[in-house]
Amino acid sequence: MPLVAKGAPAPSGRSLTEAAVATIRDRILDLSLESGSRIDERLLMDRFRLSRTPAREALNRLVAEGLVAIQAKKGTFVRSLDVGQMKEFFDAYLVGERLMGFYCRFDDRALVGDLRTLERAYKAAVKGRRYRDITRRNAELHLRVARATSNEYVRDFCGRLHNHARRLSYFIYQMESVDVSYCELQQEHVARENGQIIDAIAARDRDALVALLGRHALRFQERIARFVSDRRGATFPLQP
Repeated sequence: MPLVAKGAPAPSGRSLTEAAVATIRDRILDLSLESGSRIDERLLMDRFRLSRTPAREALNRLVAEGLVAIQAKKGTFVRSLDVGQMKEFFDAYLVGERLMGFYCRFDDRALVGDLRTLERAYKAAVKGRRYRDITRRNAELHLRVARATSNEYVRDFCGRLHNHARRLSYFIYQMESVDVSYCELQQEHVARENGQIIDAIAARDRDALVALLGRHALRFQERIARFVSDRRGATFPLQP
């Protein structure tokens, strides 16, 4: 899949850097750019007509988001989906979900309405089996809760985790789609849990919110474990 559509009008000014970051992020998250793919300044300069400084800024942002890694004397590459790091990821992911529930500010007047809108967009993506949109909308819903903490450290921490979660989610949807009934069942679970999370926020029930976000994270872990264990023949830890 090309990084940019042929014939698409080129954005100008700072939006060039934003477009480069957004496009490459999406290509990494939907696995079009495979783990280990090389991404360098020259690619960004050629594809997006960036000068060296904005190209470097785009790469630095992707590094900060945890999507690419710089290897000394070798270059910049898409970070691997390393099975060996799964437990570390889910330890952090569970903490992040519970953290944003604990610090969520219920006095954010737009929060519930925004979440309901994102919930509808998620369900529409599920109905259309648009897996890229499913992962995007689900991440947006959770990150809206993270923004409601009004804590930039929590927001950035959760943002980085959800970048990795989107890559894993897209992989999982591809695997689960082979068994349509199982895939639909999992999507029903996610949709129901998202609704319960929003209801807990609307009710200002913090204990319920933290517990729901924790269970939601563990369900995701169990879905990953199902496929990892099938392919690696090893026990994958289901408890944090």
